Amino acid sequence: MNNVHRQKTMALAAIFQAAALADSLARKGSVEPEAMKILLESIIIFDTDNPEAIYGNPKHLILGLRTLESCLTVSGLNDNEHYANQLQYALGMIQLESQLSKSDKLLNTLRQRLEQAQMQLMHFNNDISAQGVVNNFAGAYVDTVGTLRFRLQIKGNQQKLQTVGVPEQVRAVLLAGIRAAWLWKRLGGRRWHLLFTRSQILDELRILIKEVR
Repeated sequence: MNNVHRQKTMALAAIFQAAALADSLARKGSVEPEAMKILLESIIIFDTDNPEAIYGNPKHLILGLRTLESCLTVSGLNDNEHYANQLQYALGMIQLESQLSKSDKLLNTLRQRLEQAQMQLMHFNNDISAQGVVNNFAGAYVDTVGTLRFRLQIKGNQQKLQTVGVPEQVRAVLLAGIRAAWLWKRLGGRRWHLLFTRSQILDELRILIKEVR
């Protein structure tokens, strides 16, 4: 796999990792901590288009790689609510990024809010997963992405979704997914690729999955 395809596949996997985490939070109210941590860290890594500089080793995106593979290979997605929701969330984050990128005002506001969150990390012992940090990300999401015309509806267990801290975690994860969607687009990714270049994407992601086993 050439380097461009590798980087693009990693960025796409990050989108699907965010989708899987949002789905898990909505259904169970919990996630795999390390899978979430790597995405939260990506939110405040600025000024680079290199997925390996943002996410590190592809093994950090193994959840996203496996989710992407499942969403592209499971037949009858409409009959499999689990994967159908994850695919819907991934496509929704790509659409949100597309709308967000058209507003310089919102982009500037988001950048300022994320820089503030980065500076405030020290008040939370530099723990990116601390609820206070997550709340800052969630607030940035509400005040920028949340004002867009398109709204991404998260489906799941209403009791879990109303648990203190969970809605904020969902918004923070979605923000990380939108960041990954921006990166994927910068590397040449397009929404229609998921339909018309499915076999190529599968070949590339399976190389990465084999590499991190």
